[in-house]
Amino acid sequence: MKFRQVFLWIGLLSLSVVVHLVLSWRAGHGLRQPVVLQESPPTQAELSLAPVEEQEPEPLFFEEPLEFEPPAILVAGASELPPPPTVDRALKAAAGGRSEALLAAPSLDNAILTRGQGTAGFGSGIGTGLSNSSNRFAAYVQSLRESGLDVVFVVDATGSMDWAIAEVRLRIVDIVDAVRSLVPLARFGVVAYRDHDDPEFLTRQQPLTFSLVKLRRFLDALEAKGGGSFQEAITAGLEAAAEGAGWRPGAKSVVVIIGDAPPHQGSFNRLLRLTKDIASRGGQVSTLDVSNESNPALIEASLGRPVNHALYRDKPMLQFQAIADAGNGLAATMDGDIIVARQLLSLVMGGEFSREMALLMESL
Repeated sequence: MKFRQVFLWIGLLSLSVVVHLVLSWRAGHGLRQPVVLQESPPTQAELSLAPVEEQEPEPLFFEEPLEFEPPAILVAGASELPPPPTVDRALKAAAGGRSEALLAAPSLDNAILTRGQGTAGFGSGIGTGLSNSSNRFAAYVQSLRESGLDVVFVVDATGSMDWAIAEVRLRIVDIVDAVRSLVPLARFGVVAYRDHDDPEFLTRQQPLTFSLVKLRRFLDALEAKGGGSFQEAITAGLEAAAEGAGWRPGAKSVVVIIGDAPPHQGSFNRLLRLTKDIASRGGQVSTLDVSNESNPALIEASLGRPVNHALYRDKPMLQFQAIADAGNGLAATMDGDIIVARQLLSLVMGGEFSREMALLMESL
């Protein structure tokens, strides 16, 4: 009985071993067969987007032109600094791209220095000995760039000045552009004066501004009317400029009086005191006499024929010369020219750098 059980267990064990070997062989044989994977066709997804209409940006409109207002005081003036490199480029551009050699051309120098009274030579000895004038001019421009430049034109607005006001109105863009090519932070203002008995106004003023639009608007509305008297209210015009122009502390202050009649004698001493006060604070007051007596060339232009210059003053009136002397400035005439802007441009930049300014004035 015991032997039968032993043989039974041995048989079952052998059967299980055989079954295990068979199953193992079949499993191994199945792993050796290559597996073929069926590739499914790629699916394509299409996105349909509705077209978007392009919208033009909405334009911006400003009622008044934007203005740039820098600080009142920029940096301390330092004329001893090296000349700015853009000065030479500005002069070359104004001269039509000509080289620096033009600045030292004796013919140009002699032509300017021998023109007599007026803006180019001013008949005062200023402008002689210009061997280092270009360097001094560059240093002067550098100091103006650092401190700023404020310029106020004080203009006689009586009837006889109609042609001069029209010239300033026509050329104000040229004057501003020429000065700002050298001194970008330059501001301009205008004071118009008539006489005490004028029914419309004694003085009108456009304070100092960077806006060329405001300057043109003021000049476009300015009419030359009235007058007829021998003397005009220059003192009132200069007082308005001194008190209401809005000068920047530290900036170079330049006043240019443009007229064809002297100031009232009763207020002349007050005018000189006011002028000296402006000069004592580093400012400058210059005058431009556009009267027929000081500019026979204007009469020749209107008549179309030469006149005897000996019959005319052919130099600034004494009162205008005294104002310029007190204001540390220059007294000028049209000097045979008929374009006011050229004389104003030279006076704005001090007058003494006539050779350098002649290049910029060629474009006016």
